[in-house]
Amino acid sequence: MTLTSSIPMTMADFFEASRGTWLNRRAVHHHDHQDDEAADSNLIIEPFSAEDPAVSKVCEALNISTNESSGGARFWWESNIKVGVRNDDYAAVVIDVPKRTNPRQGFLLRDVGYVEKQPVMSTYYFADDGIVTITTRYDTNVGIERCWFVTDQIRMRVSSVQCLNGVAMTTYCTEFRCPTDSDINAIAEQARNQSDILKGGD
Repeated sequence: MTLTSSIPMTMADFFEASRGTWLNRRAVHHHDHQDDEAADSNLIIEPFSAEDPAVSKVCEALNISTNESSGGARFWWESNIKVGVRNDDYAAVVIDVPKRTNPRQGFLLRDVGYVEKQPVMSTYYFADDGIVTITTRYDTNVGIERCWFVTDQIRMRVSSVQCLNGVAMTTYCTEFRCPTDSDINAIAEQARNQSDILKGGD
């Protein structure tokens, strides 16, 4: 695992660096009843261009011009036991609308919010160290999420949901990139070749 060769500083680059399947290890703390929970799941991220039909659909729902978008990404959360079983109840489409004057800042348009199940707009900005902060304001609460790459293969996410009477929930996630079938085949082929070389030296 190596440090990212170039830290993503725009949302389009961040989505592309996040492409693929991640093992999500999540810990959640509910402050209102002092309860903790932990779970593992797979997070699948598929970026797409501004020409994708989802752009116009989500932009229209939030009265935003499609010309402002640079594209977006689809997100799925699925069981890491039953791979390939996708449920629309655990999915979201996110559209990126960067600021023209500063591409490190902008808006994210979601077809379904994480806290309230309705189309919602978030603001985001990238700090100099590459940590992106996303703020989402709902009718009765505010969600704040920070996400960054530790290496090319590891992402970190921390988030909180703050209601009128204080912070209600905090979440901490560590995400590990899952190898693709081609990655596994390449590793196996490399191991076979190495074994043949060692046998040839006997």
